[in-house]
Amino acid sequence: MKFASLWLFCSVFSCCPSNAVEVTFYSKMPPNWLTLPAQPNESIDKKLIRQILTHTNDVHYQFHLVNHTKAMQLTLENPQGCMAGVLSTPQRRQLFHYSKPFTMVLGLRLYVLKNSRMQRKLQFLQDQHGKVSLDSAWAKNARVLLGLDADRSYGAELDPLIRAPEKSKYLYLRQSGVGIGELWPMLVQERVDLILEYPFMLPEAFKQQVHSFPVAEATATTAAYFACNKGSAGAEIITRLNTSIQSLVLTESYLQLQLSEVELSAQTEYKKQYMALMSAAN
Repeated sequence: MKFASLWLFCSVFSCCPSNAVEVTFYSKMPPNWLTLPAQPNESIDKKLIRQILTHTNDVHYQFHLVNHTKAMQLTLENPQGCMAGVLSTPQRRQLFHYSKPFTMVLGLRLYVLKNSRMQRKLQFLQDQHGKVSLDSAWAKNARVLLGLDADRSYGAELDPLIRAPEKSKYLYLRQSGVGIGELWPMLVQERVDLILEYPFMLPEAFKQQVHSFPVAEATATTAAYFACNKGSAGAEIITRLNTSIQSLVLTESYLQLQLSEVELSAQTEYKKQYMALMSAAN
């Protein structure tokens, strides 16, 4: 009976060491994600987040699977609220405590069905660096249907373009999380013409069926972070996460995990930029 009572108490009140902090992640990870074995096809960002969280001492995690807009709202409201794998903007820096960068993400790309007419059209629009301007793609193909995340910011140059009222009828929007995964079958079925997405978000099952072009209006790489509530509890969580980040990001095994997602021809430049970013931050 004593053991049953203790189990009930710990279930309700989450028995943790006295110096442990509670963290609620609002993210694309489902409940119990961290306690379950990693899936063989787990995305690179989740692999890195898993490493950092398991190396962070005295933190007890809960996960709530929500879209990006809801995640920001709940993190603002919850003193122990955090998000994982978010990009930095000046506006967001005013709202949240940010960690040190934990990965460098390859820039946005336009994905098309491999060997499709759309691929051939975009090949003619490539600049000397192989990039394609989304603005030019729309100008030359006015009825192109673009699939993207309804909740996400795509950067200072792309946001005004894709959020322009006259473009709304040429957008197929899905919410962050499970909804984004529905776009890839639609591309293969030619129900959308293009998808604007980061390479690490491309599911393994579709890598042989699509072709991509770097986007002229996007940066070649960008850093990703943890972001937590702006209060004192959020600051303490960030401090603990930063200790783990600092111990991992410059290790060879952690870097190699990221290089596994980078084309061989681009690995030298990626490593150079990555080491510069992480060395400066740590």
